[in-house]
Amino acid sequence: MIETKRPPQNIRREITDVPSDGARLALHVWQPPSGRTKGAVFYFHGLQSHAGWAWEVGARFADNDIAFFVLDRRGSGISPGERQEIPDAETILRDYINAVAQVRESIGEDVPLSLFGHCLGGSFLAALMHHPDFTTRYDAAVFCSAWLGKLHATLDGEQLRALADEQSDELWDAGLKSADFTDDPKYQHFIDHDDLAVRLLTRRSRATLLELERRYLRPERALPRVPFTFVSGMSDPIIDLAAAHSAFQSLVSGRGTIMKLPTDKHYLFYTGVADDLIDWSSVHTLLQGLDRDV
Repeated sequence: MIETKRPPQNIRREITDVPSDGARLALHVWQPPSGRTKGAVFYFHGLQSHAGWAWEVGARFADNDIAFFVLDRRGSGISPGERQEIPDAETILRDYINAVAQVRESIGEDVPLSLFGHCLGGSFLAALMHHPDFTTRYDAAVFCSAWLGKLHATLDGEQLRALADEQSDELWDAGLKSADFTDDPKYQHFIDHDDLAVRLLTRRSRATLLELERRYLRPERALPRVPFTFVSGMSDPIIDLAAAHSAFQSLVSGRGTIMKLPTDKHYLFYTGVADDLIDWSSVHTLLQGLDRDV
């Protein structure tokens, strides 16, 4: 039985570099204290968050013998790059291609690897899975509180065309509130006072997000037959769950599992369901290794 409610012991955390297109991006790693990695999770962070949001989450995964990896996206966290700017889709996807490949090389071919995309991170994950140059083997994919295809679902044709042509550096406010993420005052305070959080984006960055959606809503390659899961609370103050579920099932050709946990907040790792989500994700990852050994 996996237990994560005790304080993690002797968790080894380090930050390594991922060389990508002239930049050296920060890859944060939490290694199991036992020194034996039985599984691994690569986490795609959302719009305003970064690896620092996972300071407890990574340790809990590591305490379950799961190595936990978070790439600070270009321009986020402690990675170099323009703040409030998401580069073109090809650059950002190339960063992830390089990072996941580096993770697979570090853990070896026998260790099961799950990809886990939260919120906007789910859109990066979905686009990555459909990139023709993404060839690193993964064993499961989890989309957590991710409104897949949001721009295509909420904008009309004229608005989509205008956004696709957007080149402005005018700033756009996503309107995210810490109370939507969690009802815990400790975490609300952290979110509200996080100096590394990205709260505004240039309008041309939204054009990049639209291009990422296009890549997975009109895919050019089939996905591998691995388990796909969409996880959320019972409701979500930020995303339309019905629309997100529809886009998810379309993405995975109807082969996905939908799971809801008892919370109405957006960032599940900062709610009372965090331990359950970590335990489930850990076991889910480990099972993929067992299936491959059979």
